[in-house]
Amino acid sequence: MSKTKETLLINRHFGDLNPIVYGWEHCAPRHTYGPAVRNYTLIHYVVSGCGTYTVGGVTYRVGAGEAFRILPNEVTVYSADEADPWEYRWIGFDGTLSERFSELPPVFSVPQDGTSVFFFESQNGGTREYLLAAELFRFYAALFSAEGGRHSHYVRRVKDYVRAMYMQEVRVERIAAQMNLDRRYLSRIFKEKTGKSVQEYLISVRMEEAKRALLRGMTVSETARLCGYEDICNFSKMFKSRTGKSPAHWVRASENDGEAAEI
Repeated sequence: MSKTKETLLINRHFGDLNPIVYGWEHCAPRHTYGPAVRNYTLIHYVVSGCGTYTVGGVTYRVGAGEAFRILPNEVTVYSADEADPWEYRWIGFDGTLSERFSELPPVFSVPQDGTSVFFFESQNGGTREYLLAAELFRFYAALFSAEGGRHSHYVRRVKDYVRAMYMQEVRVERIAAQMNLDRRYLSRIFKEKTGKSVQEYLISVRMEEAKRALLRGMTVSETARLCGYEDICNFSKMFKSRTGKSPAHWVRASENDGEAAEI
């Protein structure tokens, strides 16, 4: 049987970050909530155990130390694991700064200095909402001051994956699923950090490897397959669009102008 405790809050209508609901639950195995829709932002922080969170037709597995965010008007469902049901704490809020949480992926890790908001000790009297709002600002600062480092970490993982798997079909959806991220979110931060889409980066890696393969004496068809192209014509067209020359002409030219030394 689930154990639940919820703190009753007065809506103070603070402008920036305004706490609305706050609570804690130790869920029974397979305890499920939803489908449900809110008109405010809601963050659940998993203290122990694990479960699944479904939003936008995608199901994410969430464990201790991670949080899942629910945005206004999103239809969501979440369920406790059968063998290791989760204990989570939540805070719901609105305000102008709450819109920033839409930039986060559906599931994210919470920095250690941002967890205090979920362990706020309820106090009686008229200061409870003010103190909780102060904790919300600490949570906000911890999340978004760490954003640059977290984004760089995601970008490095994508680059490493592409360089390891360029010979095969590479799909952003697959990478995002492995990283427990939303595809659009991952695509956006990769473009912001690198100036390229994931697909553009994949093509640049393939063309680098194609040049190396051609200089090692591989044929155009062998190079195409090595770089993940089943269609040799498509490979040759892509190579020419990037270098200005067909693969065969590029090899001949590189022998004369030293282009190989730049690879």
